[in-house]
Amino acid sequence: MAEDGQGDDAGLQEGAGSLRRPIPGLLKGGMPAPVETLVRMLLTVAGLVSWGLAQGLFSSFLGPFRGFIPRYAATGFLGLLPLLLVWKLVPRVAGVLGCRRKLTAAASAGALFIPFIVLGIGLGMVYQGVSSLWPLFALSLLLLAAMEEIICRGFILDTLSFHGRRMTGLLLSSAVFAVLHMSNDFASPAGIINIFLAGILFGLMRISTDGLWVPVAAHWLWNLMTGMVFGWSVSGHELMPAIFDPASAAPWGGFGPEESVLMTVGTLGGIAILLKDIYLPDDNQLSGVHGTSGHESEEIHSGSQTAGLENG
Repeated sequence: MAEDGQGDDAGLQEGAGSLRRPIPGLLKGGMPAPVETLVRMLLTVAGLVSWGLAQGLFSSFLGPFRGFIPRYAATGFLGLLPLLLVWKLVPRVAGVLGCRRKLTAAASAGALFIPFIVLGIGLGMVYQGVSSLWPLFALSLLLLAAMEEIICRGFILDTLSFHGRRMTGLLLSSAVFAVLHMSNDFASPAGIINIFLAGILFGLMRISTDGLWVPVAAHWLWNLMTGMVFGWSVSGHELMPAIFDPASAAPWGGFGPEESVLMTVGTLGGIAILLKDIYLPDDNQLSGVHGTSGHESEEIHSGSQTAGLENG
């Protein structure tokens, strides 16, 4: 499903698993390609700047909020408000509230999670108990996951899908996701590459399931499992209460499991599962746009997949 600037202007259409907005006046069909590209880039910058300013504003009120991660999570999530307003100006290239193909998404997440679960158990775990701060940090990680997914797999994926080409949006949003982690402690080339691959995996989860619920859940559970269950560093963040401490050293550096070869293999495996689901579903069809009845009103048959995700 992709909206290429020539879609329905009749009004807001909501299906059971998809959210499609009319093409707004700012991005009407027939707009010259260079102009549309410039407008999309300006909207991207405007949304990110407004988010940063709003986050700074909320930080001034939540300064005493205990702990860097909880404070950043709270202010960053609240700072999404102006970004959401800018997002309304951009046509969707996938759903926002849908939750289809959950089993396929679960299989793709399993390709990433299961090897690390096995490794964590194999390395041995020393029980530390559940800290009184554990629920606060778990909630903070949920807000962080939701914030990053809304920004990268939602807003940026849509704004940078130039001319409806969501493969472009997928790659560029994943690149932005990787850049956002470059300033983290212990950032390494291998870690940043794997963050980029994780961005692609989460982006494909949105496209496959037609919503952000699954990528938010997968992102949150990854951070929760690695940082607050097994006690590993999460993309360079180490100061989180964990239920277990590793009994022996893990085979990666200070950036955490995100810089491991196992992460590379796991994300590529998950990506392969989702690409197969998108390109070769059982009914040989790509799901299209949902109409107001909640059923698919438009389907793209596999015989027309000459450009794959480029044509959505």
